[in-house]
Amino acid sequence: MEGIGLESVGVETNGKGLLIDEHCRVAEGVWAVGDVTGVMPFTHVAQYQGRVLAQNILGGDGRTNYRGIPRVVFSDPEIAAAGLTEEQARKQGIDVAISVLDIPKSLARPWTYEKAPRGHLGLVADRERGVLVGAWAVAPMAGEWIHQAAMAIREEIPITRLLDATAQFPTYSGAYFEALEQLDL
Repeated sequence: MEGIGLESVGVETNGKGLLIDEHCRVAEGVWAVGDVTGVMPFTHVAQYQGRVLAQNILGGDGRTNYRGIPRVVFSDPEIAAAGLTEEQARKQGIDVAISVLDIPKSLARPWTYEKAPRGHLGLVADRERGVLVGAWAVAPMAGEWIHQAAMAIREEIPITRLLDATAQFPTYSGAYFEALEQLDL
């Protein structure tokens, strides 16, 4: 991105991409979304940025919030994560509580999804604030059910509130609920 005249219109880069503000604005009258921003190279992030950008172009006040964005490897089983890892949380000075669940051992009927069930689910919580800051799963359909944790992380929903819910039986969401119960807050 160097040597193409971006600086002539007030555009700055940071080595990963164009520097954008929370409105996806690069400079006055110049916006960017997607991989060129270097924020997160995912289609769903580009789509999200596009929605924020559209709000702003139409005179609104859309703002990005990247806390809790899900990340998925579409393998078998799927690998999904949202928010911070335990290491990232500790580096930020967060007093973490961790829960790791062996899904087949925790589900009452794990064979509902597979004949030989497999998978693990992990949660990272901020003890002081009582909220999730990260989650991960390696299991069938993890890319689908990571969104429950992603929303909790993004919106900083108190774990006590998450525990005041009902998970459909038997589902992977039930394992998520059990992992919440096992957090040592």
